[in-house]
Amino acid sequence: MTHIGHSEKVLVMRVFIAVLILIFSLQSSTKADDIRDFQIEGITIGDSLLNHITQKQFTDWEEYKYYYKDNKFAVTPCVLSPKEYDQVGCTYKIAENGDHKIHGAHGTIKYPDNIPGCLKKKDEVSSQFKTLLKNTTINDYGTYVHDADPTGNSKQTVIDFNFDNGGYIRVVCHDWSDKLTTERDWTDEFKVYITSKQLEYFINNEAYD
Repeated sequence: MTHIGHSEKVLVMRVFIAVLILIFSLQSSTKADDIRDFQIEGITIGDSLLNHITQKQFTDWEEYKYYYKDNKFAVTPCVLSPKEYDQVGCTYKIAENGDHKIHGAHGTIKYPDNIPGCLKKKDEVSSQFKTLLKNTTINDYGTYVHDADPTGNSKQTVIDFNFDNGGYIRVVCHDWSDKLTTERDWTDEFKVYITSKQLEYFINNEAYD
């Protein structure tokens, strides 16, 4: 088989993360071995945020942004009308040149009062990733208390697919407590995250120090 470079592979063999099934165009003999081979609603790690939203949207959505420690990274909505998810967000690096390179993206599907349905979706998507991602280390964390809820009544069920060259895909169900649902309008939800090596290091070593 003729060898192709990474840039060509990204253009012609992009993997799409969909709602009901994972639709991908990889040949059976090809392995998806880089986090940049994946998209959520057309968003790819390494893109400029301003290639996906306008400067006006970037400014107008300020109230919906979340800023990490030291303002190194921020999370913002990045798709106005998603087709495959209820919501899509991007984590971008705040840079002086204003490029705002995307280091993470996540898609959310709401499952209000339906954790069994969420867990079924998680198992379906995880099973397909296990078939596709041969060059990843899988960490299945099961269900544990979510640290965003100090009462300990919110839980998450998590499986990670860690790439050998850095970055990971996370598939998760968030089961929020009734209290948080009432006070913050947090709805039980299914999420898929794609995360760069640099953002992974920041979250694990700097973000919450």
